[in-house]
Amino acid sequence: MSSQRILSILVASVLLASCGGGGGGSSSTPPPVVVTPPPAPDPTGLWVNSATDGETEGSGLADYTAKLTKIGMARTATGGPVFEAAPVADASADGTAGFSTTYTLEADVDEYDIVKYDGSTLAIAPSRSGCCFVVEPRIASDALPPPPGGEGETEIALYSTDPSSGSATPASVISLEEGQTAEGMYLSESRLQVLLSTAYWGAFGDQLTTSDGWLDEQVSLLNYDLTDVENPSLINTLTVEGALVASRRAGDEIFLISRHAPNIEGLVSYPQTEEEVANNEALLAEAKDADILPEVRIDGELVEPLSLDSCYRVDPEHPLAEPAPSDSTLTTFLAISAATGEILRAACTFEPVSGVYMGSTLIALTHVRWDLEPRSTLVHLLARDNFDYLGSESVQGELYSGGNADFRISESAGVLRLVTTEWTGNPDDAFTHRLFTLSPDDAAPELEVLGSLGGDPEVRIGKPNEDLYGVRFMGDRAYMVTFERIDPLYVIDLSDPAQPSIVGELEVPGFSDLLHEVSDDLLLGLGSSERFFPKLELYNISDVTSPTSQGLVELGEEMEWSYSPAQYNRYAFTYLAGEETDRLTVPYAASGLSEDEYVQVDRIALFEIANKDTPEEAAVVPVGEVTLAPYSVDGDTRVILDSEALYVISQTDLLGGFWSNPEAVISLRN
Repeated sequence: MSSQRILSILVASVLLASCGGGGGGSSSTPPPVVVTPPPAPDPTGLWVNSATDGETEGSGLADYTAKLTKIGMARTATGGPVFEAAPVADASADGTAGFSTTYTLEADVDEYDIVKYDGSTLAIAPSRSGCCFVVEPRIASDALPPPPGGEGETEIALYSTDPSSGSATPASVISLEEGQTAEGMYLSESRLQVLLSTAYWGAFGDQLTTSDGWLDEQVSLLNYDLTDVENPSLINTLTVEGALVASRRAGDEIFLISRHAPNIEGLVSYPQTEEEVANNEALLAEAKDADILPEVRIDGELVEPLSLDSCYRVDPEHPLAEPAPSDSTLTTFLAISAATGEILRAACTFEPVSGVYMGSTLIALTHVRWDLEPRSTLVHLLARDNFDYLGSESVQGELYSGGNADFRISESAGVLRLVTTEWTGNPDDAFTHRLFTLSPDDAAPELEVLGSLGGDPEVRIGKPNEDLYGVRFMGDRAYMVTFERIDPLYVIDLSDPAQPSIVGELEVPGFSDLLHEVSDDLLLGLGSSERFFPKLELYNISDVTSPTSQGLVELGEEMEWSYSPAQYNRYAFTYLAGEETDRLTVPYAASGLSEDEYVQVDRIALFEIANKDTPEEAAVVPVGEVTLAPYSVDGDTRVILDSEALYVISQTDLLGGFWSNPEAVISLRN
């Protein structure tokens, strides 16, 4: 109710009270009229939708078509965007279940991968990079029919394993359509979900804001029943119009995040004339929800889990609502039952999203404002269990996702922790690294910065010109490695999110790309030695104020050069925790001259963490190596450990054997 309306009610009440009831009436004062003010509207944050901003039905469609119209008008005669192009990148620049699983950021959030194992079934999918072999009909069991469709199809191979003998036998194949490759899979409780996408994810900068890269793409989730692994049964197929952004699994729910650009018939993406602009405006004026939203189907039947009115969009009156390059895409969030394949809930946003993190209770969506100087990162939080919007904040510096950068953001007890990097342009001090802790406000959909670290020249993360490499958040601690010529390892106390502090520091040669917390007292680093060979280094952090190195092991040290894909791809790193001893594997390739001949060797190195309960005696102990065909180690190399069994998946082969005798592994394809 407006203040003018309240005032008119008060005036009317006073006039009625002064009229009296005619001669002879009582002269007593009438009771006062009590006017109850209307309740205050619910507070809103940077993102709103029609349910939160009080607008009428249809405002979502109006808002989005207005956005499309604006984008259509903001083109030059050459069809290029009028805002600046994206910057060029700076050139200076586990489990205890008895078997290993996909190495993930968070223990309770699974990630899709091209190799999955559940203790009895091994699933191997063809990837974009060509990894992983095709199961040929000649090796299939006599009881199994050959795969349909003839030769040349790509297939998902399913094996039944026998860890007691270190063997695996072909169970069946799942044929994909010609040219299809899998982004990855999930495997649990006799269910296999296969994630397919027609497009790569990775657009940034101005590519993110134009529709070209997001048109006519499709994401599919195929749900199979593997109760009878020799006869996998397709339960259903979910398809979403758009390109894959990210996916995660938590419990029985699979989360699918995709990006879509509407393809309206007759709409000119890059209008060159006023006539084409007018045509676009006329088409958009007649647009309906279905013209804008991505098409979602289950087994070919159209379903409608979304509406534009429920899509989140920016409140232009919010303090964080700075003008930004127009974004013609729409990002969709689906939660899908892993058991049935049905859509449990859905949400969408008109606003750009370039990074996704999923924790125990939160989904963090990030977007780097590369068009601003200094650059900043917008952080938006959704509740994982219902997709409710919790708030947004802008933090200094840049936080991109992908590869080891994913480790730079994490949730603990409802607090989001993240690390950004700002490129300063100062040749004497090129980087500023900052850690932030954020939490949703209980009273409004806003984020509160609880604390920060690193922006003060007196308390900085890294010395001048040191870039940030390995980062890992574990419980109430964070570990960070910066590097220019030497590796400072920082131990950061996060027990009080409002007061993060560096409590320990250690300088050693080289650096670590991937950090793994063995225990509260031990930290393992995988990175590069002083000679830039892959190294494993164990740190004693029992006294966090004075961490020490327990020694390092170089991989391929006898050669002239070596590298490990596990340094930048966590899925190539395998770790299996045991009660007394932990086991881990690292693939690597090495080359050099041997007797005047250039040789290339590709290997899987096996290690144990010995004496892990006695930090001062703990050590990384080499166990042996598996030798692979030359040039076969890459980011798609995988290793599965199951009790004493050892399985190695490379570009061309599946090997099986025992941990105690890795040199004797044999091919399981024949």
